[in-house]
Amino acid sequence: MTRRIAITMMLTVWATILVAGTTAWIAAWVILLRNLDRRVLDMAKAHLGVGLGARVVVNDSAGGPRIRERAHEDPDPPVTARQFVINPDGYFRKLEVVVPGSASPGVFELPADDFIFTMEALAGSLAACGIAAGAAAALVARRIARLSLRPLNQTAAVIGTIDEANLDQRIEAEELPVELRPMAGRLNEMLERLSRAFEQRRRFLADASHELRTPVAAIITTMEVALRRPRTASELTETLETCLSEARHMRLLVQALLRQVRAEGIVGDEEAESLDAGAMLKQCADLAGSLAAERNVSVVRRVQGLVPVHAQPGRLRSVVLNLMSNAIEYNHAGGTVELSARSDEASTEIIVKDDGPGISPEHLPHLFQPFYRATRSRESDGHLGLGLFLVDSHVKAMGGECRVESALGRGTTFRVRLPGNSRRTNGNGGV
Repeated sequence: MTRRIAITMMLTVWATILVAGTTAWIAAWVILLRNLDRRVLDMAKAHLGVGLGARVVVNDSAGGPRIRERAHEDPDPPVTARQFVINPDGYFRKLEVVVPGSASPGVFELPADDFIFTMEALAGSLAACGIAAGAAAALVARRIARLSLRPLNQTAAVIGTIDEANLDQRIEAEELPVELRPMAGRLNEMLERLSRAFEQRRRFLADASHELRTPVAAIITTMEVALRRPRTASELTETLETCLSEARHMRLLVQALLRQVRAEGIVGDEEAESLDAGAMLKQCADLAGSLAAERNVSVVRRVQGLVPVHAQPGRLRSVVLNLMSNAIEYNHAGGTVELSARSDEASTEIIVKDDGPGISPEHLPHLFQPFYRATRSRESDGHLGLGLFLVDSHVKAMGGECRVESALGRGTTFRVRLPGNSRRTNGNGGV
């Protein structure tokens, strides 16, 4: 890169000097040649006896100061030809002028060796200065380029050493030029995001391994104990039922992991589109209504007009159903789950609110972590702790955010904010 910069600077300087030097040389040529032709014409006028003008001195009657005036100067004789000629004595400037009363023009010459020498010397000087200036500019540009690119090269070396094992390494933005500091800041922000993502992935894999290890160990232990001595049919049936229960739990876990893979967009992803989510929210509320009726919970819909969002319909449907199912399942008998939506110029917010027992403050920061459960015993509720993690993954994949607010004894509110679209209406097509 330094070589390209040096070559570019050298060519730029040469081009500038070439244009400027050529312009200066042409200007000097025109001026000096005009002076030379003037001398030849003056010689011709003197030879032909044409007046060159004179000074006339007049004294005023009062004896005041003299007044100097220029008398009329005869015009130049017409010139029919101008050229340079070379003879044994050197270069001459030749002009052919019209002689009054003569059929042939008069030919007048003056030596032009000084003129030619001056122009050749000027051309040589300009060429030498251009070559020297271009070379000097190339050397200076190469040096400056190396000094300017040194922080970039050092930064590139640091970036080359960063991998998943040392994502905590950062670029020293203070050592970079002011113009490059924003870039370093963005790179550090990207590294911070990657570090958090890899840390979450490591925790996810560790938790998934733990969740899988438990049922596998239970199945193996149960079968080993059953094989230590002959068993009756009822004992073998009990053993198979235990193993089947653990296998079903493993199947739920594997299905949840597959949903997480799809939520990250690795397989089976769909295109985002601008749509009215009002009809979809109505369907989700209807589906949740049957589950709510079994638990004596009421579902209230407060959605008016269109709900313009830019999202993936499948993901959005999964998010709303998951949040409403949680709100119903963890509510109390006679409770209420409210589904509402509101839009502004840039985004749309979908709100799922319940008046259940609420969530303790110490659990709120961890709700969207994979495999997190307020009650660690999976036998207590049969949940894997992946539902809200999948909700958060879906929302982030659609360019939105999910927030939770809760207070013990007062209920919980989940707010999903998604990008809106350009459709706005005041219609009453509610759900």
